[in-house]
Amino acid sequence: MKGPASLTRRVMLGATVLLGVFFSFAFVALDDAFRRAAEQALEDLLESQVLGLLTAADPGASAQLILPNALPETRFSRPGSGLYAQVTEADGETVWISASATGLRLPAPAPEAPGRILFRTVELDDGTELLSASLRVEWEFEDNSVRAFIFSVASGLDGYRAQIQQYRTRLGSWFSVLALIIIAAQVAALRFLLRPLGQAEQEVRQIEAGEREQLSDGYPRELGALAGSVNTLIEGERARSQRFRESLDNLAHSLKTPLAVVRSQMESGESRPDLIEEQVDRMQGIVDYQLRRAASGAATMSRERTPVAPAAEAICVALAKVYAEKSPRISRRVDADAMFPGERGDLTEILGNLLDNACKWCNSQVRLDIRQLDATGARRAGIEIVVEDDGPGIPAAEADQLVQRGIRGDQRVPGHGIGLAVVRDIVSPRGGELAISLSDLGGTRVEVRLPPA
Repeated sequence: MKGPASLTRRVMLGATVLLGVFFSFAFVALDDAFRRAAEQALEDLLESQVLGLLTAADPGASAQLILPNALPETRFSRPGSGLYAQVTEADGETVWISASATGLRLPAPAPEAPGRILFRTVELDDGTELLSASLRVEWEFEDNSVRAFIFSVASGLDGYRAQIQQYRTRLGSWFSVLALIIIAAQVAALRFLLRPLGQAEQEVRQIEAGEREQLSDGYPRELGALAGSVNTLIEGERARSQRFRESLDNLAHSLKTPLAVVRSQMESGESRPDLIEEQVDRMQGIVDYQLRRAASGAATMSRERTPVAPAAEAICVALAKVYAEKSPRISRRVDADAMFPGERGDLTEILGNLLDNACKWCNSQVRLDIRQLDATGARRAGIEIVVEDDGPGIPAAEADQLVQRGIRGDQRVPGHGIGLAVVRDIVSPRGGELAISLSDLGGTRVEVRLPPA
């Protein structure tokens, strides 16, 4: 599934959509304004021609109008010129028609009232559209008779429409060029404005890879608070890691005195059970306190990479001495180049708790498998740790409970019940998994998987 779009792409998409909407509305508005202006110009031209035709008319005998054969506008004298004129009586009888309209039947819409020009779109017999301007005139002759005449001038719309189309083509071309210029300017501006975000992303990746300690200064005010918070988080993680190490130091230091007291009692031969019990209780309290404090630090944002093989060997040797009476056979298969993506202390906690549980519950056999996970395309390789034993095993219904802090499988067996919980707390923040199942040895199989980062 594709991830979310980048901020730059979102901004560009939004700006492009808004730009398209703006230019669309602007194109429609300008086109409408130009069309209205061109239409008004054509109507003004026809109005002037109608008035010129009226001026050229003279009354004749028998209450007739006389018009000249040629008018000042030469297109009236040229057939098919696209400009036509005629004079008709109110009943539609033609009085005069221009030479340009010879052979044509010109529709002449009749205005209802005299003195007002009526504009209409009409059609010739062949479907050609014309814009017609008609003026009704009540003419009084010398014999006091009054007759109504319709003075009409019509113009073809081909030129008008060609003018509109030419304007739209030019307007669209200019808008396209302008849109490309604006988009290019937006891209340049976004790259400049979002450069701090790209810098922050790069520095975070460098921190994850261990190439930087924290984010640099000098971010814009809007990002300064965020950068400061991230640096504070990083410092907090490092502080918790430091407290973890200090807790171990404090534990070792605090146990020196009660251990020295117990040793002295044993060496002197003057054993005082009450004093020894007091010191044991004190040590137990110290251990419990330091374990809770260390475990509360959880996994830290570590930049270290720890070789696995030496740590695994040291732990196996130590556990063999601890469980010398039981003498478990610990077989191990570890990739020689396996690296743990974290501190040695975290690796020791994982291996120590898992192997200790396995040795504690096994009958005679423990198996450890560690292999490096494929790191193709990743900054750090992952790791898989599998510990198995031939003990009684863990029922599937109890597996989820045993990873809870303080829960033990058998209350009769000494322990704190935090081993698997500590492993879970180390693995989970790194995106890893802790799985408990049955082993082919007959006991428990615990798998820890840290994926490539």
